[in-house]
Amino acid sequence: MKKVLFIFGIIATILTACEKGENVAGESLLKVTSNTEISVGHGNVQGIITYELINPVVGETVEAVANVEWINSFDYSIMGKIGYKVDANVSYEGRAGVITIYYGGQSTDITLTQSAKPRPEVVNIEVPYLLGHYYGDYTRLNYNYYLVFSESNYDSKDSFYSAGYKYFIDIYSSERPEDYNNIRVPNGVYTFNPDNDGRAGTFLESFSIYKEYDLSGAEIGEEPYEEGTLTVTDDLVKLEVRFASENKLRVLTYDGEYKLLDRRSEAGGIY
Repeated sequence: MKKVLFIFGIIATILTACEKGENVAGESLLKVTSNTEISVGHGNVQGIITYELINPVVGETVEAVANVEWINSFDYSIMGKIGYKVDANVSYEGRAGVITIYYGGQSTDITLTQSAKPRPEVVNIEVPYLLGHYYGDYTRLNYNYYLVFSESNYDSKDSFYSAGYKYFIDIYSSERPEDYNNIRVPNGVYTFNPDNDGRAGTFLESFSIYKEYDLSGAEIGEEPYEEGTLTVTDDLVKLEVRFASENKLRVLTYDGEYKLLDRRSEAGGIY
């Protein structure tokens, strides 16, 4: 009789332990210990998600998956931590993504929101002069036009390095001029090209820059471009450009006739 009572006592102890939530059966569980709602700034970000494994299973691994490409580079090298990277948000709108962490048959969602890139102050500039050169296809890629949004006209030697501000734009187009006696940049939209590969429809970073000159024509300052767009139509030439040093969008417009000199012979261009 005592033996029977002893067996019933063991069974009762096991049942009581289960009722108290003790993981007698060895059930595996992943518990996220960091926030499940994350907010980050608009720039490049590196972050860490922390977690605990309860009764981990041999051979089972933790995996994180994002539903957007701008959350990436997951790192599991340290137990209990998942590293990740968030790419900079280059738009003026905020965005959100979800990181899902999987372990066995279990999954946990983490919501990540990223703020928008700050909108720049817009500075409108009506440019008095638009100058330039045409170099032909000397690169054997596309046709090269060089524009200058300028505060002053050509000097007596047809040089545009005279006093005032200059916005230099090194443009590549798939189109040659229709009239070599009245050369014009072909209509279209040209985007800033930091790769400097001479693609049509772009202007190159390497020779596109803002410079300023004193009354004697000596350079007194310069600023590289961070981004920009040039739009050319029959009635208007517009440059939207931003310097790396400031959060201002400079919008330059010119709406008249302009002089673009033929420099093919100097550059070795065929056309």
